[in-house]
Amino acid sequence: MLAIIAGTLGRIAREILSLQRTEICEVEEPFFMGKVGSSTMPHKRNPQVCEGIIAQSRIVRSQAPLAVEVMGCENERDWGCELVEWDCVPKASIHLANALESTNDVLENLIVYPEHMKENLNKLKGAMLSEAVMLHLGEKLGRLSAHEIVYEVCMKAFTDGKPVIDDLLEREEVAKHFTRADLEEIMRPEKYVGLSAEFVDRVVAASKDILG
Repeated sequence: MLAIIAGTLGRIAREILSLQRTEICEVEEPFFMGKVGSSTMPHKRNPQVCEGIIAQSRIVRSQAPLAVEVMGCENERDWGCELVEWDCVPKASIHLANALESTNDVLENLIVYPEHMKENLNKLKGAMLSEAVMLHLGEKLGRLSAHEIVYEVCMKAFTDGKPVIDDLLEREEVAKHFTRADLEEIMRPEKYVGLSAEFVDRVVAASKDILG
């Protein structure tokens, strides 16, 4: 169980670390003036806390094989098992406690950059919403035909550099059923989130029930 919890914390920290990269910059672990990221490059804002969580997660997970090993005991118990437990259980518990505390601090004070998220979503000039377009067009032409059309349009957009919506409207099959305003509404990222909000609410509600 400790290893599973540690794995979850490590995954959260890894995701934040990845999204903090300069070329993405959608979220960032807590920062305060005086926090130094590099001894040679003053501009660095490295995700040091997340790196620490990832390291501790690995240490905890590495104790799981040892815990399984002690299942092979002589008769009821023997010192060959207990001595291993005395090492791996405290070590895993201490590192997991530290990782939990650090993760809690990161999530409570996480810096979020919604404007960068929007910028990243628009880097493909609308291709990111190809599925939404395909599903709506599929209601008119059938899914397979819609997929072929949207695929061809997106591949063309990759090479001609034009916004996908412009290439879509050049296709007679699309323009016959949708105006530019229709496509702009369909291709709004904030409108295409599926059941994600509902899933988040379920997880939050379940967590509150567990914590009392």
